[in-house]
Amino acid sequence: MGQDLLNIELKRDEFHRRLGGGIPMGSLMLIEGKYGYGKSIICQRLAYGVLNHDAKVTYISNELSTKDFFQQMDSVRYDVTEYILDQDLLFIPMFPLLGNVTFRKDFINRLMGAEELFKNDLIIIDTLSFILVQDNATEKKCFEVIKFFKKMANLEKTILFTVDSEHLNPNLLTLVRSMCDIHFELGQKAIGGDIKRYIAVNRFKRSKEFVNPIIPFRVEPNEGLGIEISSMI
Repeated sequence: MGQDLLNIELKRDEFHRRLGGGIPMGSLMLIEGKYGYGKSIICQRLAYGVLNHDAKVTYISNELSTKDFFQQMDSVRYDVTEYILDQDLLFIPMFPLLGNVTFRKDFINRLMGAEELFKNDLIIIDTLSFILVQDNATEKKCFEVIKFFKKMANLEKTILFTVDSEHLNPNLLTLVRSMCDIHFELGQKAIGGDIKRYIAVNRFKRSKEFVNPIIPFRVEPNEGLGIEISSMI
């Protein structure tokens, strides 16, 4: 594995192989999908894989408290206790910062000004669309945010953010898509009475090996993210 890739390999699945061996460092990565399609579990799988290979992660969540995050990771056997204690993982629950009631109008600026959050190798923002649907999040502000993330990527920081396409203005969504290096779009379809989830890899720049354009996956208790062997499309 080259030094220019974030290694995400786990013995429990072959996700890393489907993605060409790892995530290119300095990438701006977008995971897009509706509520319940699996954005967070993919973020958690990537975070855990990176942590297992001596890289450091910042994880910002607008859905989970610290307790919820620990419980969620434990439920899929992604034990992060040691990484938290060793300060290899910095988890930031967004709601306590916001008082769980109102959204500060200067939150975007406060986020970009918090240098400590961007010192680690992988920075996950789950979800960015929560921030960009605020009243002060104009197209100009969105461009400033993505430009800031690009600047961080140029410093070899990998920035991963999720968006819910149903909650984001189409113009902002188009802008976000156009500026990312890696773009996953999550979907699901009914097959034989079951609901199958999949990742459509719409863009993947600087891959070292072949990247599967469609990656079917499942989420299993006590197992985490599982990659389906057979093709679904």
